[in-house]
Amino acid sequence: VSDVLRPSGNELLLFVFDPSETGVQPHGKQFIHSISSPGGDWYTPSSGIWQTVWMERVPRRYIRRLKIDQASTKAVTITAELAGDTAAQLAERVGVIVYDPASGQEIAAADGLAGQAIEVQVPSPRMWSTETPVLYDVRIRTGQDEVLSYFGLRTFALGGGDKKRPLLNGNFTFLAGFLDQSFWPDGLYTAPSDEALEYDILAVGMFGLNMIRLHQKVNPERWYYYTDRHGVAVFQDAPQKYGDASAGTVPYFLSDLKAMIEGRRNHPSILQWTVFNEADCWEVFKPDGIKQTVDLVRSLDGTRLVDTDSGGDANKLGLGDVNDIHSYPAPADVTPSSTQYAMVGEFGGLGAFVSGKEWVAGKCFAYQTAKTPAEQADLYIAIAKTFASRADHVSAAVYTQTTDVEFECDGFLNYDRTNKFDVQQVAAIYTANRAIQHVVAGRVAVESDAGAGFPVVV
Repeated sequence: VSDVLRPSGNELLLFVFDPSETGVQPHGKQFIHSISSPGGDWYTPSSGIWQTVWMERVPRRYIRRLKIDQASTKAVTITAELAGDTAAQLAERVGVIVYDPASGQEIAAADGLAGQAIEVQVPSPRMWSTETPVLYDVRIRTGQDEVLSYFGLRTFALGGGDKKRPLLNGNFTFLAGFLDQSFWPDGLYTAPSDEALEYDILAVGMFGLNMIRLHQKVNPERWYYYTDRHGVAVFQDAPQKYGDASAGTVPYFLSDLKAMIEGRRNHPSILQWTVFNEADCWEVFKPDGIKQTVDLVRSLDGTRLVDTDSGGDANKLGLGDVNDIHSYPAPADVTPSSTQYAMVGEFGGLGAFVSGKEWVAGKCFAYQTAKTPAEQADLYIAIAKTFASRADHVSAAVYTQTTDVEFECDGFLNYDRTNKFDVQQVAAIYTANRAIQHVVAGRVAVESDAGAGFPVVV
């Protein structure tokens, strides 16, 4: 906006048109008809600006964008893109300084040219994981600008021979998590506060889980900062055209997909990209379009795994890294292969309807109704034991869902984020979830303290 600014009296107006489901573009779970006729697993749409927007004064040649490649056990590679004259940009030198997570002291540095990859070797490196989410601060400097960021060293790749497993830093960790819609009763797509964003992440650890499948939505950067900081792995969905997709959907979908990967790839907690969901919109792609889309994701980011179609028929094409099925309420069994690991991408949908917490009284539904929260906890724990018995071949599981959302009342938390369970029930759920991970690791002892390191809120 620099060229149009005046010394004073400036006003910036932004116009956005969002037709929600009446347009051809992806819109996730937002449906206009939910305003007048709420119900089902589609929700009230948002209008206006729902993510954080800010203006910042910068020099003429400023750091426009960073690409942080942290898929390593020993080094981080950073590419700094500068704004300004291209010739000057090519000649600009960029310095990178890495700081120790504990002391804050400088421990490594390197420099190179803008627009080129700069590798910094990290001495005595400590890995980011769901158990130890170590983050390093990093400062990027040019002659005119300076940016402070962070990274977490980790790798996530397939291993295991003929029966593939996802390996985090070369080791198998069973990833058990929530399907997360990230809707709020007051702001819909917008959280009421920064503390609310963090609370949803802390709830994962409170129940003994270690992963979130963020469903058909790209959240604000701050949300991912908390998943990075608290060691919660993220399987990131591409937003879908949920119903009535057409050929006109394809260019919008690909544009959004590219923007999602380029905009969020610097977060170490994101381990996997999910391209399609069920039959929401993959069928409108040309016969070779599914493969081309998966190839596009790999070309944009070759450091993460790719789930072609979570729970849909395109999953049967065997193109991605995951054999991903959906099964409600009980999880069906799923097998790995020599090219894919096995995952239950959605299961559960168990719901106790709490009086006074429903979006509309008497209108709640769930895939399986529980009479009380205690019964919901018991039903879930029985399913968790099923996963423990299949942990020799199943590698990940996603429960639907973190919170109730409008009429869909199958969350562990009510829509207002109050807890459905008492302290004893939370402890039992926590123990059941941690037991899956301990069976896999060959350990016998299981922590009994619910949410160790995470606050238990009931």
